[in-house]
Amino acid sequence: MENGNYILIDKSIIAEGCAYDFSIYYFHNKSKIKKLQNKGVVIDSDDLLYFEQANKLYVHAHEHSSYKKFMQENFVGKSGNPVSFASKFNSIYKNASKALNDLFDNPEKLSNYKESKKIVNELVESVLDDDFAIKSLMEIATHDYYTHTHSINVSIYALSLGNFLSLSTKELEELGEAALLHDLGKSKIDSNIINKKGSLTIQEFKIMKKHPSFGVSIGLKLGIKNKNILEGIKYHHEKMDGSGYPNGLYNDEIPLYAKIICICDIFDALTSQRSYKQAMTSYEALKLMKVEMNRHIDLKLLNKMILMFK
Repeated sequence: MENGNYILIDKSIIAEGCAYDFSIYYFHNKSKIKKLQNKGVVIDSDDLLYFEQANKLYVHAHEHSSYKKFMQENFVGKSGNPVSFASKFNSIYKNASKALNDLFDNPEKLSNYKESKKIVNELVESVLDDDFAIKSLMEIATHDYYTHTHSINVSIYALSLGNFLSLSTKELEELGEAALLHDLGKSKIDSNIINKKGSLTIQEFKIMKKHPSFGVSIGLKLGIKNKNILEGIKYHHEKMDGSGYPNGLYNDEIPLYAKIICICDIFDALTSQRSYKQAMTSYEALKLMKVEMNRHIDLKLLNKMILMFK
């Protein structure tokens, strides 16, 4: 819910020639709510231009039941049953995979970055959905480890945890973007190092440790100015005992988004299948993190993540 009275809806339902049994709103200048379309008014081609410019759409809380009824009656699968949250999210995941693949292939292309922003918005909408369930997302997520699908998974887990922590929509958008882009700097590192099976040499690890700073440099070139997003990218390998990189930050010196991304990064790496190792179960991964990594990660956040999975 936004401002206590307005609820986020699925923007993909908007189509020319349609009329809805509820009014549609958007936030003007990110603060003032304005009505975009009156209840029962047919959408024409001119109206569509305004809908395209609106980043997110909302209904008033008292018309939310009309919106839910519309979704149940109109968004049906081949079986005649309403399209499930999992089915809808599967489509988002596939689009995200393509967008991230393009972004890692050409990380400084502005249009690729803009597509990744759309993905973040869709992921945020998903975790705020009434039917959201972390179990559904884990069933859909690809657990063969690739850099771009890993970034999507980390974003999903980070947003799920952020939502569990009751972060605001704006904070979720920042966190989601930082998580989605956290490994973007790896696009500047030799693929032989990125894809190496087994342990890196000391020299290779020195090179690998540069990827957070590379990611920030790419982000700045793309026009990212938000400090929270840039810090999430830069500090996701910092450790609570000060032994991390690139700055050796200690405990509360590490920003919240970086702490969240760090935990989700480790969790996805442990639960993903690689050519040289088997994937752990969620239980095994969380147990290992709590027992063997307790000096490195924020245990309060890890405990929240464990509660979230329960």
